Amino acid sequence: MKYRITPELLHKYLDGGCTPEEAFMLYQWYDAFEQQDDPLEAMSPVEQEALKMLMLHNFKNKVLITDTIDEEPVRNRGTLKLLYTVGGIAAMLLLVWAGANLFRKSGKDPGGVFTTATEQMEVSNLTNSIYKQVLSDGSVVWLSPQSKLRFPKKFAGAYRQVKMTGEAFFEVTKDHAHPFIIYSGGVITRVWGTSFRIKGVQNAATEVSVVTGKVSVKIPDHDESEVMLLPAQKVTYQQQNNLLKKDSETTRSAMRIWQKSTISFDNVPLSSVLGTLDKQYGMHIYTDDKELGKYLLKADFTGQSLPAILDMLENSLNVSYTMEDTNIILYRNKPATN
Repeated sequence: MKYRITPELLHKYLDGGCTPEEAFMLYQWYDAFEQQDDPLEAMSPVEQEALKMLMLHNFKNKVLITDTIDEEPVRNRGTLKLLYTVGGIAAMLLLVWAGANLFRKSGKDPGGVFTTATEQMEVSNLTNSIYKQVLSDGSVVWLSPQSKLRFPKKFAGAYRQVKMTGEAFFEVTKDHAHPFIIYSGGVITRVWGTSFRIKGVQNAATEVSVVTGKVSVKIPDHDESEVMLLPAQKVTYQQQNNLLKKDSETTRSAMRIWQKSTISFDNVPLSSVLGTLDKQYGMHIYTDDKELGKYLLKADFTGQSLPAILDMLENSLNVSYTMEDTNIILYRNKPATN
């Protein structure tokens, strides 16, 4: 597929002024960068370098982010690449950045004004648990294992735009003046403030499911394909047919863990707490550690989803968990060794 990429469009992207459709086209073009005719020749070397870094895909020089995380390594959680404590939660993430101190020159005058491009970040969840990422606008993304999220360090321009591969649940902060746009699995999802899941796994149908609020989903360059979704509704995108199919969520679907419930415990053994959560969310949640199961828990989980509750247990009890299908197992963290 050929993309009509012009220097003007690249400049527009660098300034944060692209529409969702234009940004999607640029992402698709950059994914196939090596197979396309190069329109960068009309841009200055500084502009070319800024664009390549800002697009973030397949760039050669990756720099590990270390200024936003604690540098002290902690426990091993499976076969992972990096291990740091992020906000008190032990997680292994591959964090890369691009766009830092990037500049675009205005005009050909060597004395022209330079503007800073938006710094981009990428998070790959290489753990066996769900990772919580808070964005600059307060929106929360719960990134499933083996999933990846690209986002600006600080949102700028008319849209809040991110790109995701894999599976993630989004809790988007309301901002009607700046729609939140997600590019994933061959579709564009647009929201203003809501909670929903996107599953855009390679070689599988893309799914968008809504828990609260309203979202729209469409196929790029096909405005007539746009589908509006309300709570308990989902849409499936089959790439081979290039069609969106709207349907209802079942009560036993994977979305159940994202339903917020009101549960409280007053000095209840952890083993009993896990049993209650097991029934509430339809998962098999347990621990093989008998001593851990005896821990007494006093907690109020009002308005919390299961991943949020697990996140709170990790922080308060110094435990971790692994997730595989419908099985969740908790275990105590091993003491750090020098």
